Amino acid sequence: MSIKLFAICVTTILCVGYVAGEYCYNDVVGACSPVGGEVQNCNSRYGAFKGDELLVNVQGYANTHILRSFQFLLMSSHFGNFEKNRGGFEKLYRQLSDNTWEKAIDLVKFIGKRGGHMNFRARKDEKNEKQIDFEMYELGSMARALDMQKGLAEEAHFIHAEVTRRKEHDPEVASYLENNFVHQHSDIIRTLAGHTNDLKKLIGNQPDPSLSLYLFDEYLQKSL
Repeated sequence: MSIKLFAICVTTILCVGYVAGEYCYNDVVGACSPVGGEVQNCNSRYGAFKGDELLVNVQGYANTHILRSFQFLLMSSHFGNFEKNRGGFEKLYRQLSDNTWEKAIDLVKFIGKRGGHMNFRARKDEKNEKQIDFEMYELGSMARALDMQKGLAEEAHFIHAEVTRRKEHDPEVASYLENNFVHQHSDIIRTLAGHTNDLKKLIGNQPDPSLSLYLFDEYLQKSL
C-alpha cells in the first residue's frame, strides 16, 4: 500500500510540473477558444534567453562587433593610401575588419536561432569614443588594435559570466561563446601583442626608423 501511495504522489508531482511548463500549449488552447487570444510563448526562447537581459547584452555585443569592423576598416584604408603605402598594416587591419564583421553576422543569426530579434541601437556608450583618431602611426595603430581586441574579449567574458551565474543555466550559450569567441580572442590578442612588442623593439632608439618600419611591413604582408 505504501509503495502505491508513493507512486501516486510521484506521478502527481510530475504531472503538475509538466502542466506548469506547457506555456505554448496553453497559449494555443486559449487562441483556439471562442474568445480568441495570442500565442506569445510559442517561440524558441528558453533558458537564459527567456528574459530580455541576456538578449540585450548579446545584441550590444553584435553592435560592438559592427562598430569595430568599421574602425578596423578605417585603419586599413589609412595605411593603404598612396602616402602611407603600408600594405602589411593594410592587410592586417582588413583581416581584423572582415573577422569582426563575420562575427557580428554570426551573433545576429544566433539571436534569431534562440528566438530573439536584433536591435541595432542596443549598444554600450564608450567614453571618449568620438575623440578617437584612427589615422595613427604604425606603432600607435597596433596598440589601438590590441586594445580593441581586448575589449571584445572582455565583453565576451562578461556575457559568459552572466550566463553561468544565472538561475536559468544555459550551457548552449556558454559553449557558443567559448567555441566561437573566447578561444579565438586569445590567439588574436597574443598575435597583436607580439607584433606590438616586436615593432617597439625595432624602432626604439632609432633616429630614423623608416627601414625598420618597411621591413616589418614586408613581414606582415608575407606572414598574413
